Amino acid sequence: MNDPTDPVRRPFRLVLDGGEVVESGGTVRPRHAKAAVPELVLRMPASRAHWLAHVLDTRQQSIADREPSDRVLARSLEAAAAALGDLGAMSCMARELGGVDAKQRLAATAILGEREPRLSGVQRMAVVDAAARWFGEEAGDELAFALLGAVCRSDVTTAQVYTALLVPPVEPERGDGS
Repeated sequence: MNDPTDPVRRPFRLVLDGGEVVESGGTVRPRHAKAAVPELVLRMPASRAHWLAHVLDTRQQSIADREPSDRVLARSLEAAAAALGDLGAMSCMARELGGVDAKQRLAATAILGEREPRLSGVQRMAVVDAAARWFGEEAGDELAFALLGAVCRSDVTTAQVYTALLVPPVEPERGDGS
């Protein structure tokens, strides 16, 4: 029989207008806690997770008694949104990780070569290099996207080149054990 002094936990589910869902779950035991506590599950689009990561990070910077777990949660949300392909989160991660490397630039240049044959090799390299440099600046991702949009004939090509600059290319696995 349950202890009558235990609070009654009723399951709930709340669907918000932006597509977010807040619902009760099971229990979770936080580190250094003596007992498990009720779990709250939050589901949201990747773009919303990216936004929330920035809110948490800004809050983190403004509070004197910083809670390291807030920073970890913010970084985790950002990384998860980037992993799901949210372009804003991918841009933030690229900026944080030190910009665009040579492999990413080559991948973007190759896409331009396939999709924009009217551009010379030097033009493709110049455009990609200029766009890649913007990623190191605050709000540079918007300028990089604008530059690519001015050069590319289609929005699809713009998005493909932009994404190539944000995501390291996947290298095929080698069958020789290395």
